[in-house]
Amino acid sequence: MPFSRPPLFQFKVDQRETLTHHLVQFIQKEIEHRHIAPGERLPSIRKLADIFSISHVTAANVYNKLSEKGYIHSKNRSGYYVTKIPVTSTYTQSSFNPEWLLQYAYEDTSPHIKAGGGWLSEQQIFTSSIQKSLKCITQSNFIPSLMEYGDPAGLRLLRTDIRHLLERRNVHTIESAITLTHGASQALELSLRACTHPGDIVLVDDPGYCNLYLLLKNLNLRAVGIPYTKEGPDIDALLKIQYQTKARIMVTTSVLHNPTGSCTSADNIRQINDISKKIGITLIEDNIFLDLTPTSQPFLSQENNNVIHIGSFSKTIGPGLRVGYIIAPPEITRKILSHKMSISLTTPQINEMIVHNILRSGLYITHLSDLREQLFQSQKAVSNSLKSSGLKVYNRPMGGLFIWARFAYDISPLTITQIAAENNILLAPGYLFRPNQEPSQWFRFNVTLSDNKKLYSFLENITRTHSHK
Repeated sequence: MPFSRPPLFQFKVDQRETLTHHLVQFIQKEIEHRHIAPGERLPSIRKLADIFSISHVTAANVYNKLSEKGYIHSKNRSGYYVTKIPVTSTYTQSSFNPEWLLQYAYEDTSPHIKAGGGWLSEQQIFTSSIQKSLKCITQSNFIPSLMEYGDPAGLRLLRTDIRHLLERRNVHTIESAITLTHGASQALELSLRACTHPGDIVLVDDPGYCNLYLLLKNLNLRAVGIPYTKEGPDIDALLKIQYQTKARIMVTTSVLHNPTGSCTSADNIRQINDISKKIGITLIEDNIFLDLTPTSQPFLSQENNNVIHIGSFSKTIGPGLRVGYIIAPPEITRKILSHKMSISLTTPQINEMIVHNILRSGLYITHLSDLREQLFQSQKAVSNSLKSSGLKVYNRPMGGLFIWARFAYDISPLTITQIAAENNILLAPGYLFRPNQEPSQWFRFNVTLSDNKKLYSFLENITRTHSHK
C-alpha cells in the first residue's frame, strides 16, 4: 500500500531489548511530521511483523501503545488508521510571526512543502563544485592553518576574489574595504551596529525582508517603512517620511527584491543616491541576489562609493556555507571589524576556502549562467501554475527565487497559513514582510520549492471555497 514521503518503515532497530519503544517512537514521529497522513490506513499487524521481522505479539503491542496515546485508532475488521487531528490542535495565531518563520521553517519538524522558504532547493545547490573544493582542501596542507582563527576581516584570498567579481559589474574596491561575515544576516547586524545608536529610526522597504525587522527590534531600533513599488522605493514617500522622521539610515534591496522579486529601476537608483548625498542618509544595500542577475543590472553601490554593500554566496552556492561580505567606507569598516571581533572573533576560514576554490576554478560564472536559466524557467512555470490555481501574480520577475502573489478574493492569510501548515505546507503570508505586521493579502512563493502538485491542489481548493462565498 502507498505511503507519503519518506516511505513508511525505512527505520532499522539496533537495540533489540527496546524494540517496542523504538517502533512506537518512530511511527509517532512519522505521524507528527505528516509523513503519514491523517486518516491513512496502516499495515496490518501481520504485515508490520513481517516488515520488521518481529512477533505478532510485539506488533500488536506497538499498535496498542499508539492507540493509547491517541495517534491511531482501529476499525472493526478494517485495520488501524491514523487519527485525524483537528486543524486548531497545533497552531495558534501567535505561531505565525517573524520569529516563527525565522526559526520553525528551518526545523526538522517543519512542513515538507516549504513553498514560503527563502533558500535554494537541493537541486540548485552547487554540489559538484563544493565536493571538488572539499577534496582539494583535504588533499592540501592547509587544514591546520584553516582551523586557526585567521584574519579578522576574513580570508584574504576570498576578499580578492570578491574584488574581481565586483569589477565585472564596474564596482571598484580594495581588499581592506571588504569584511567577510557569517552570512548576510551577520553582515546586516554588523552594518547596523556600526551606523546606529539604540532608539534610532531606520527606513526600510515595505514590504521587505522579514528577518531584518526582527533584527532591528532586537537592536532596539525603530523600523519605518517606505512603500516598495515595481520601480523600487517610492521616492515621494521617501522624501516625505525622511523629512518627518529625520532618519539618517536606510536599508533597501535594489536587485531581485525580497519578497516581490522586483528590481529597482535605473532612474529610481539615481534619485535615491542623489537624496542620500544631499540629505546625508547612510544607505545599506542588501544585495544578496546580485549574482543571479546579468552584469548589466544597475544597483546603488555601482554609482555611490559611500553605500554599504552586502553580498552573499548562500543564494548561489549553498545556504549552509554561511559566507557573506560587507563593502564599506574605511571609518565604517573599522567599526564593523570591532563589532565582529566582539561578537564572534573571526569567521570560519574553511567555509571561506571552499568558496575561494569554487571561484578560483572558473566554474562559478558558468554555474551562475545555468542557475539564472533554471530560475527563469522556474519563474515561468510557477507563475503560470499559481495563476491557474486562482492567484494573481504581482509581477513576473526577471529571475531570482521569489514570486509575490495573492488570491483573487480577500481571505484571512492567517487562517490559510494555519490550514496549509496542517496540510504539510509552509506558506509565507505577506504581513510577515511588513515592518509592523500590517495587514496584507499577499504571499511569498519560492519558485525552487513551490512547483508541487499538492501545493497547487491546496491553492485551488482555497480558491474554489472562497469563490462560492
